[in-house]
Amino acid sequence: MFGRVFLKLLRKEVAKHIPFPKSDYDCIDAEIVLTTSMVELLCNHIQENISSLFICYGCLEGYENQLGHECMTYSNEQRISNYGDLAILNMDWDKLVADFVNRNIQMVNYISEIFLNKLNMNVLIENSKQMYVASDSLLLL
Repeated sequence: MFGRVFLKLLRKEVAKHIPFPKSDYDCIDAEIVLTTSMVELLCNHIQENISSLFICYGCLEGYENQLGHECMTYSNEQRISNYGDLAILNMDWDKLVADFVNRNIQMVNYISEIFLNKLNMNVLIENSKQMYVASDSLLLL
């Protein structure tokens, strides 16, 4: 469902910027750049939404010991496991689409119906989740 709603909003947003997008999409480089940009943007929105949804009971209760704080001990993998689906459902889809078009305004001519039909939102979301998990600062220590 997310994919269909997102694509409908994306079509509407692209139409605001160019009335007649190219229908003969044949630029593989643009497809890679646009897809990568979408994955990065989804990852950022997932991270923002998880941060807004995440409740640390150690902070609420005022625990002295840092090990009692989920905000200190939860890895990004645990956060995505516990809050990922809720974060995706809680996204502001209009803002996501507008951010995507604004971020890629120079390539908006390459956003055609063929490109949109090729987008697999499930794969994009899974790649965004993996990027979020890989960005865990605890793994870098």
